[in-house]
Amino acid sequence: MSRWRTIARELPIAAGLATGIAVILHWSPEGAIDSAANMRWSAWLVACILACAFRAMAHADELADRFGEPYGTLILTLAAITIEVAAVCAVMLGSGGDSQVARDTMFSVIMIILNLLTGLAMLLAGWKHAEQNFNPQSAHSYLPLLITLCAITLVLPRFTHSFDGGWMSEPMELFVGAGSLGIYAVFLVMQTTRHREFFAHHQVSEREVDARKDAHDAGHQAHVPAPAWRSALFLILALVGVVLIAEGLAGRVRGLLVAQHIPPEIGGVLIAALVLAPEGFAALRSAARGEAQRSVNILLGSALSTIGLTVPAVIAIRFITGNSPELGLEPPYIVLLFTTFLVSAINLNRGKLNAMSGAVHIMLFLAWIVTILDEAASHK
Repeated sequence: MSRWRTIARELPIAAGLATGIAVILHWSPEGAIDSAANMRWSAWLVACILACAFRAMAHADELADRFGEPYGTLILTLAAITIEVAAVCAVMLGSGGDSQVARDTMFSVIMIILNLLTGLAMLLAGWKHAEQNFNPQSAHSYLPLLITLCAITLVLPRFTHSFDGGWMSEPMELFVGAGSLGIYAVFLVMQTTRHREFFAHHQVSEREVDARKDAHDAGHQAHVPAPAWRSALFLILALVGVVLIAEGLAGRVRGLLVAQHIPPEIGGVLIAALVLAPEGFAALRSAARGEAQRSVNILLGSALSTIGLTVPAVIAIRFITGNSPELGLEPPYIVLLFTTFLVSAINLNRGKLNAMSGAVHIMLFLAWIVTILDEAASHK
């Protein structure tokens, strides 16, 4: 009986992979993009993405329980970011030479993680627990690296004079790619060895300890954890399903938005949000359960991984294809990025999550969406 129950739990992953294969084979209903059949197909794609994301979150939680922090969170972050890097590269290679697609995708991921997801995590933490504590040394470790990498890759190219616009010279691209990968590798070594204690929080009350022990015991009585290899395999398959469908959904979303006279740039935001669903669900669930430290580790770790691993991949593709990416952001988005980092540094410096701080991050996310709409309207 338990065997059939296990198979039933993994059916969403099977459905997601089958749908992803159909997307790769370019199967879809014929007719207008906003027809009833195409709308139902698009809704099915979104449902499959969310179902796979939930299963990915469940398997990541099992691995995290087995390996503890920071290894549990690191498994989720690296597995998901590997798929995200592949997604960005696939979009870049299939964009027909669009020089801005890599920049826009990376910036979308950063804004969604640091504003939408962080804001929602803070709101959940504050709503259910008034205020949650975490080790501020984790934020002190993540943010300086994240700010530096974003400044060098997404801001500095706008102000250099080697090329007009947001392009970099070839030596600058080599430095940025190698430097991003090198500093991220150093961070991973420090996170898992000498500075492991920075990413763990042990100051919990006796009441919290008893509650977690009771929940842990009850969970073990109701569910025997699967072998680690099985959880890892299904985690990877679920993430692959998410990206296969998300990449196929990108064109359909853009078509639907154009049909409804909505700026197509919003489509990139929606696809980035769907690809980030596994980490987002894991971070929000951790915040709701009172695990603020794990939530912070997932969110900031994902943001840092996005820059540290995606930029080297984009630069490598540039030398393979000869298409140089325009990484420098436009001035309005530089202002929003600077404000996001300033607010994040202030709110995370105390080592506390609360609803008031979350509302500010949500406001910044909405300001970004409004800016996209305003910029699109000004170029009509």
